Amino acid sequence: MARRKRNSPTLEKANRRLESLRSISTTLDFGDGLSIAAYETAINDMKSKLAAYNTALSAVDSLADAVNQAEQAVQTMSEKMLLCVGGRYGRTSKEYGMAGGSRRYRRRWSASESSPALSHQPELQPESTNGSANGAISN
Repeated sequence: MARRKRNSPTLEKANRRLESLRSISTTLDFGDGLSIAAYETAINDMKSKLAAYNTALSAVDSLADAVNQAEQAVQTMSEKMLLCVGGRYGRTSKEYGMAGGSRRYRRRWSASESSPALSHQPELQPESTNGSANGAISN
């Protein structure tokens, strides 16, 4: 899933303010570093950093996709390798266990996987209460 690219409401607002300030004067300077030129430089700096950030996100997305594909390829190959060991040496062999497989005769079955005759318990029926409804006592 692609990461969401970022936009900046602050940048949009600053661009609108710059346009409004230019309508007053193109050489507006309040001193102490507060001028149209300095403001425009700060806005352009932020634009370039935001663009670099969004470009880096695209690169990260591309790398993440490549890692996911490589991971899937290794997982598939791991399964095939284990199947080949099982085919050559048998699924009850020590080699199959050494390769990471679970040797058939050593598996433990949970209660839900045992036979239905062993795990079936009769259901308990609620006792009848002489025609009462919802446990209310009737006279």
